[in-house]
Amino acid sequence: MVEAPVLRGPRIYEKVVEKLKGEIAAGNILPGDPLPSERQLMDDFGVSRSSLREAFRVMELLGLIESIPGKGRFVRHPRTIAENRSTIQLEDSAILELMEARRVLDPAIAAESAMRATPSDLTRMLRVITSTEKSLENPEERAQADFDFHLVLAEATHNFVFTNITRMNFDLILATHERIYNLLDDKDAFLNEHRDMYEAILDHDVERARETASHHIDRIYRTLHRGIAAGE
Repeated sequence: MVEAPVLRGPRIYEKVVEKLKGEIAAGNILPGDPLPSERQLMDDFGVSRSSLREAFRVMELLGLIESIPGKGRFVRHPRTIAENRSTIQLEDSAILELMEARRVLDPAIAAESAMRATPSDLTRMLRVITSTEKSLENPEERAQADFDFHLVLAEATHNFVFTNITRMNFDLILATHERIYNLLDDKDAFLNEHRDMYEAILDHDVERARETASHHIDRIYRTLHRGIAAGE
């Protein structure tokens, strides 16, 4: 028997994270700028110190801010494409380690999605799959479509941790998308496996969702491993 989804509204610290991200996106706080004092932010947002500090922990985890001892918290400068490319050449092993972690995480996320996905989640998932059909030839667009699908999948768990783990994973994947998606030239398999996961989640079939996600990431891992080992 499938458990009924347990849905909740956003926690206070999640709202603080979204507000601070909005301030950064709007340019009200620029890269390199210090964040306002805790007291000011507590007053501005009407939250407790514990909620504010939890929001800071999440934002540090996401790489949006950094804490410098004795100085305070600062908005991080985004890495440039050139910086990303300079590290990619040295980190094929890190790509495989990332995929090894996803072999554990992705089936769990798909299973939770099958239990908890709402009609709205399913609609968003299908919309991403439909748009992906137009993005298969371009590695950058395919990378973005891959991220969009797995983010919706994670959000359908209604678990803030799964969502942010997925964001962090794909921050790394998108930074190295040229390397990864040129090795992953099996475009039809990519799309069909996303469809298989969606259909399992649509049916709220937890075990099938877990199995299809496991097959998907195992194939990706094997393909990347062969390509890297061959020096492609």
